[in-house]
Amino acid sequence: SNRSALRRALETSQPQTVFHLAGLLRAAQYEELYRANLLGTIALFETLAELGQKPLVILASSSAVYGLSSGAQPLTEKSPLRPLTHYAVSKAAQETAALRFFDAQGIPLVVLRMFNLLGPGQPSQLAFSAWAKQIVRAEKNGGGEILTGSLDSSRDFVDVRDAVRALDLAAEKALPGEVYNVCSGRAVTMRECLDILLSLSPHPIQARLDPSRLQKDDIPVQVGGSRKFSRLTGWKPQISLAQSLADLLDDWRRRIELELE
Repeated sequence: SNRSALRRALETSQPQTVFHLAGLLRAAQYEELYRANLLGTIALFETLAELGQKPLVILASSSAVYGLSSGAQPLTEKSPLRPLTHYAVSKAAQETAALRFFDAQGIPLVVLRMFNLLGPGQPSQLAFSAWAKQIVRAEKNGGGEILTGSLDSSRDFVDVRDAVRALDLAAEKALPGEVYNVCSGRAVTMRECLDILLSLSPHPIQARLDPSRLQKDDIPVQVGGSRKFSRLTGWKPQISLAQSLADLLDDWRRRIELELE
């Protein structure tokens, strides 16, 4: 079983730090989200407790836990949690379960609430990656059109490489038992991001709204404050939104070239 494989891995490696990044973002059945994000996390901590191991666990959570938070923007770590989707509820439950093991078993834990991650390697089911992939396919034909969902919502974007630096700094400097936002502190509309992506292509490409891509449970605006984490660790984003989008587009150009070979 996965539990015995996990046990063997922990016994063999005797880790000092565990970066817990495993999880599901989307699933056909919502139960799978709870199985992966909540029960998978409990399995990790229970196994550590059984083995008597107390490494520092850095848990990658999500800004989705804030959901329809009535707290003022920018959201801080003290803003109330009002998760809107099953994914968001599973992440909020994951945080609560992990903090329970910190309180009850003394397993050191730092929770990082990652805002919207972006950059090369992003899975194609996420909006920007889906757009970049469509743009590159259209480029092969000298232009064309791409399909998008709603472009009105605003989000706080962080390049995945900046997020990796945050994970490293958290392991070095963050305080166990604490929760930290990892964000840019700036809200940008999806439309603005799409315009940047389209401007990065030398070909004429139009965007068309596809009603089947509209999401019912979308939050209009979400922007975070990372003062707590920045003060403690000195972290701040170094990679601009335009650079993230350009690197994502180049990544898809490489991926699609490889497909064609």
